Amino acid sequence: MHIKTDQNNFDPMQFEKSITLATFSPLWWQSILLISACIFIIIQLPKYTSKIKIKQYDLFIALLLMANFLIEQSYNYYNGIWNIQQNIPAHLCSISNILCIIYLFNKNQLLGEFVYYWGLLGGIHALLTPEFNTGVIGYNFYSFFIGHGGLLLVVLYMVKHNGFVPRPKSWLRIFGYSQFVVLSVGIMNYAIGTNYMFLRARPTAENPLIIGAWPFYLITFELAAISHFWLFYLPFARKNKRAALALS
Repeated sequence: MHIKTDQNNFDPMQFEKSITLATFSPLWWQSILLISACIFIIIQLPKYTSKIKIKQYDLFIALLLMANFLIEQSYNYYNGIWNIQQNIPAHLCSISNILCIIYLFNKNQLLGEFVYYWGLLGGIHALLTPEFNTGVIGYNFYSFFIGHGGLLLVVLYMVKHNGFVPRPKSWLRIFGYSQFVVLSVGIMNYAIGTNYMFLRARPTAENPLIIGAWPFYLITFELAAISHFWLFYLPFARKNKRAALALS
């Protein structure tokens, strides 16, 4: 299956085993193609049937993500494998999933910008180099792909069907706000002995953007994040510039 386990260590802590899926392995291709097909169908479906109302469809996607989160948490709890090191929704993608659900209910612009930048960053890299923080036992394997695929689904959906456009300099603003989130999660990690957002030990996944040992790889994290955010904004830069000229 090309799934391997590893052990992250950060003296004096020893974190839970990480399980990774080799990029471009047969199982990786099967998973990526399936989740891509699901995203495509869900996004395109309103185009081909007038019975689907966007507001109700927003609710459907929000409930889908909510159900996935609750089933995963319940599955781990009732099977006796829930633990604070793996199951608190404090990784960037877990927080983004919660924000996706809230955004689909209220369409707040700032919240949408968090979803857009964090969702693209986390969703893309998590699917390219899967690392199963909650393991691959039972539902956890499927939950990983539903949750991370769901991030890309919501981003594409809100741009296509909700008319979402990130504001000028939003990429820089979200990067700045992100530092407060990172600091908060870092304090929590220190207080309860966890490694959320991989702030105290580097990920196991073989991602070329993860360079060096702790704490130096955190610098590459920051550089990669701000570079990605800027790139994600570029498709909208010209549109925002034209809108600003029209108002002047």
